Amino acid sequence: IERRHFLRHAAAVGLAAIAPTLPAMAQTGQSHSTVGSGQVSLAETLARYATELRYEDLPEDVIRIARRAILDTIGCAFGGYAAGPSKIAIKLASEVSSRQAATVLIGGIKTSPDLAAFANGTMIRYLDFNDAFVSLTHGAGHPSDTIAALLTSAEFTARSGRDLVTATVLAYEVFCKIADVFDYLGNGIDHSTITGIAAVVGAGRLMGL
Repeated sequence: IERRHFLRHAAAVGLAAIAPTLPAMAQTGQSHSTVGSGQVSLAETLARYATELRYEDLPEDVIRIARRAILDTIGCAFGGYAAGPSKIAIKLASEVSSRQAATVLIGGIKTSPDLAAFANGTMIRYLDFNDAFVSLTHGAGHPSDTIAALLTSAEFTARSGRDLVTATVLAYEVFCKIADVFDYLGNGIDHSTITGIAAVVGAGRLMGL
């Protein structure tokens, strides 16, 4: 994939170099639009990348792989549907209704978007069969963990399949690039934290944020 602005900025600056400066910015009241002299902040870099990527920019093989990842992830949810933790999450979700509802996979229960993402994420992750990304130096993680949030966001905002594919590519790109350039394990951070960042980028795109 042509990684566009995110890779150009992140490769030049390095997430590990950016991260320590962010708390200092907050303490001093410095503008969050820049980091240092002439450097774009991590948040702005991610936001620009997320808003500018178009489905038409994606190569055919990337689209095919993204679709396969979505289908594989739904298959993992099907496999984990009957597990004890999944049943607990589904029961919790079934007790809540929402004017802006989202669907729990397999059973089709309608619930609030957050609980739909929670129940779907539990099913997706339970068997530990969903895909894995091994970074260049910093361990491994599961970028498809983001898809539970993307499915829910796409549903309650009535987005298209193309929108979901684009958001999936965004989430994967963010997850994998951060894993490559930031020593999260060395800083005592689990890969699930990176999952949260990547899911926010993809879901934010689907929600028009």
